[in-house]
Amino acid sequence: MPRRSRRLLMICRKNFALFLVLIVLGASFAQSCKKEPQEETLDVVLEREIPELIEAGNVPGLSIAVIREGQIFWTGAFGVQSRDTNIPVDENTMFEAASLTKTVTAYAALRLVERGELDLDRPLFEYFPDKEYKKLAGDERYKQLTARLVLTHTTGLPNWGSKLIREPGKQYGYSGEGFLYLGRSIEQISGMSLQEFAQKEIFEPLQMTHTSYVWNDVYEENGASGHDRHGVAHQKRKNTVPNGGASLLTTARDYATFLCAILNNQGLKEETIDQMISPQVKATKWGKDELDEHISWGWGWGIQPGHAGYGFWHWGDNGDLRAYTVTYKDRGEGLVYFSNSNNGLSIAKSIVALVMDDPQWTFEWLDYKQHDDPEMVAGLSVEKAFLDEGKEAGLQKIQEVRGNFPDLFNEELLNEMARYLDGRGKGEEAVAVYKVCLESFPESVDAYLGLGMTYMGAGKNQASIESFESALELKSDNQLAKDGIQWARDALKAEKNPVRLSIKEMERFAGDYGPRHIAYREGRLYYQREGRDEYRLKPLTKDTFALEGYAPFRIRFESDESGKVTKIIGLYISGQTDESLRDN
Repeated sequence: MPRRSRRLLMICRKNFALFLVLIVLGASFAQSCKKEPQEETLDVVLEREIPELIEAGNVPGLSIAVIREGQIFWTGAFGVQSRDTNIPVDENTMFEAASLTKTVTAYAALRLVERGELDLDRPLFEYFPDKEYKKLAGDERYKQLTARLVLTHTTGLPNWGSKLIREPGKQYGYSGEGFLYLGRSIEQISGMSLQEFAQKEIFEPLQMTHTSYVWNDVYEENGASGHDRHGVAHQKRKNTVPNGGASLLTTARDYATFLCAILNNQGLKEETIDQMISPQVKATKWGKDELDEHISWGWGWGIQPGHAGYGFWHWGDNGDLRAYTVTYKDRGEGLVYFSNSNNGLSIAKSIVALVMDDPQWTFEWLDYKQHDDPEMVAGLSVEKAFLDEGKEAGLQKIQEVRGNFPDLFNEELLNEMARYLDGRGKGEEAVAVYKVCLESFPESVDAYLGLGMTYMGAGKNQASIESFESALELKSDNQLAKDGIQWARDALKAEKNPVRLSIKEMERFAGDYGPRHIAYREGRLYYQREGRDEYRLKPLTKDTFALEGYAPFRIRFESDESGKVTKIIGLYISGQTDESLRDN
C-alpha cells in the first residue's frame, strides 16, 4: 500500500477511535446529568398545602411557624385578617392566643419560683393583702390552692367560675380560673401588672415585640378578627385587663421564639424546664373521671409521648379564634399556628401531619371533628340551609341528611345546632331544632332549657316558664331551670307593670365601665361589651336591666352614697357575677 494511503488509513483509525471515545464520554456525561426526582422541601410543601387546607376548612386566616434544631426554620401567613376587610394576614398579624396564654403565665411564675419569691407549695392566698383572694373566698378550701396545683390543673376549680367542684389536689381538672388566680398572684408578688411583669421578664428579653396580655394599638392596626364556623366575621375583643389563662395576643413568630427559649433553656434553669415539660400528673379523659392512657400534664403544658421523648403541647380555643402548638425537645422540633376561625382546630391534624409524624394523642383527647369528617360536613350543610333558606328548608335538609347519616343527629348535636342558630338571631329556626330534638329525645333536659332561653330572648316569657318547668319535671334539682323560671317571672312582672325612667335617670347610667359601655339614644339605653353586639336595655327595676334578644345575661348598676353610678354588676343566669368599675 502506498505510504500516502497508509497514512490516511491511520488518520481514519485514530479519528474513529476518538469518535468512539467521544460517544462513550457523551453517554456517560448525559447519564451523570440526568436529574433524579428531588424530594420537595418542607417549606414548599407547606406553602402549597396550607392554602388548600384553610379553604377546605373555611378558615379565613392563619399564621404558622415551624422550628428545626431549636431555631425558627420557617414562618408563613395565609388568608385574611377579616372577611369584612379582606386585609391579608402577614407575619406581624397578632392573634388571640386563647389558652396558649397559660404556658406563658406558667413560665412567668417559674421565673419567680427560681428567685425564691414564689413557693410552688405555699397557698397563694397568703400573697394577697389581708391574706384573702376575694373572688374565691366563699369556699374555705380555696386556701389549699398552690401554684403547683394551678400548673398541673389539680385545683378543683372549674374551667371558669369561683365555685370549687372537687377537693383541691384530688385529680386533674382543666381550669382557666386557676391560671387567672395565678396571674393575680404574680401581680401581688411582683408589684406589677401581669402585662408589666411579662414585658420586663419575658417579652423584652426574648424580643417578642408583638406580644401582649392586653389590647394595644399594634393589635388594633394589625390584628385578626374571629369568625364563626360559617365564616361570619366578629369584632375584635378589647381586653384591657390581663388574664393569666386566656388574654394573650401574639404572632406565630413571637410564640415560636418563646418555644425556642424553652428548647434552649433561656430564662429558666434547665432543671426547671425539664420539670415543666415532663409528666407531673395523669390527665383524665375530657369531661370524665377516667385517666387517659397517653395524656399527662407538666407545669402549664400538656405532655404526650413521641417517637423518642415527650412532646409538650397546648391548644387554644376562644371560640372564634383557635390555635395549636406541639414541640419535641429531644430533637428541637416544633410548630405553632394561630387561626381566626371557629373551624381553626378542624385542620390541626392535617397541618401537624405535614410537619411531623409523631402520634398526636392530643387530637383523640380533645375530640375536635376534622374538616373532612363526613358528619361535620353534613351538619354544616343543615345549618346553612336554616341560615340561608329558613325553617322549612332546614327541616327538609335534616330529613335528607338523616337518610345518609342516621346516627348523626344525636341529642348533643341538635342542641348545639339550636344554640348556634339562636346566637345568629334565628330564634324561630332554633325552636324548630329544639323540637326536633325533643321528638327523638323526649327526656332531653338541655333541649327544654334551650327552649326556655330562646323563648325568653324573644320576649315569650310564659312559654319560657313552661319550658323550664318541663326541665324541672325531668330533673327536679336543676338550678338553671329554677333560675330561668325566676328570670322569666321578673320579665313578665316588668311587662305588666313597666318601669318608667326619666331622661335624667337614664343619662346618669350612660358612660364607660372598662370594657362595657352604656349609651343613651332617643329615649333608650344601649349596652355593648367591646368586641360584641350592642343590645337595647329593658328596665326590670330602677337599676336592673335585661338585654333585649339575649336572655342569659343582665346588668345591675350600683351607686355610691351620693347617688353617683360607680359600677356595673354583670348577672349571669348560671349564678355567677362580675363587675366593671366606671371610668373616671
